[in-house]
Amino acid sequence: LPLSIPNTTGANQQWGGRFAEGPSAIMQAINASVGFDRRMWRQDISGSLAHAAMLAHVGIISKDDEAAIRTGLAAIAADIESGRFQWSEALEDVHMNIEARLTDAIGEAGKRLHTARSRNDQVATDFRLWVRDAADGLAAQMADCIRAFVERAEEHAGTIMPGFTHLQPAQPTTFGHHMLAYAEMLWRDRGRMLDARARLNADCPLGAAAMCGTGFPLDRHMTAAALGFDGPARNSLDAVGSRDFAMEFLAACAICATHLSRLAEEIVLW
Repeated sequence: LPLSIPNTTGANQQWGGRFAEGPSAIMQAINASVGFDRRMWRQDISGSLAHAAMLAHVGIISKDDEAAIRTGLAAIAADIESGRFQWSEALEDVHMNIEARLTDAIGEAGKRLHTARSRNDQVATDFRLWVRDAADGLAAQMADCIRAFVERAEEHAGTIMPGFTHLQPAQPTTFGHHMLAYAEMLWRDRGRMLDARARLNADCPLGAAAMCGTGFPLDRHMTAAALGFDGPARNSLDAVGSRDFAMEFLAACAICATHLSRLAEEIVLW
């Protein structure tokens, strides 16, 4: 059984086993991710609300506990939105910061929120939700940009300009034709973004727990539907261990950035 570890920093440290003390200051700084992952707070709260509702639905926690959790998370969201929330590096990440505040606010019900859940499947779910939101936002901006290129193309369908090759005037073309080239590039970029989004949205990691599931009778289809996923992840190891969806998202971003960089360089040359 894990040993009871003294809390040397006054915070809820994630340390146990044979460690007699908390981490040194430098190790705490290395391990802390709250400086950047706190941007996932909305996704973390959404995942926790879905998890709590499911736990109550299958009878793992009471309806009163779920109501307390929901009220507590709403108050935390309001504090974060207003800037009143105090983030603690000692609590390492966004997940522990929110969970610690929730427990302080509502007591034992806050501790029951983490039943049948690990930080592994929690992080994997939050990250997918964050990337999905980012993909949706970028795809919408790409669509706006495509419309702008098409509008400029219609305005300048007859505006003559030189077409360049190797920085030298080559053949005559129109500015409208030139603008539609970028509309085509961004159309492909948007398609890549939507394809990446579809793949990441296929699997909800919640319920995978640390890596091999849990003995609690969860309804994983319920949480997947509540969070807008197509369904629960089919393999728990893959659910918590793979981040290829983030790599695919970054690849789509990089290709789009290359196209936008090409336009920016042309403006410089012009």
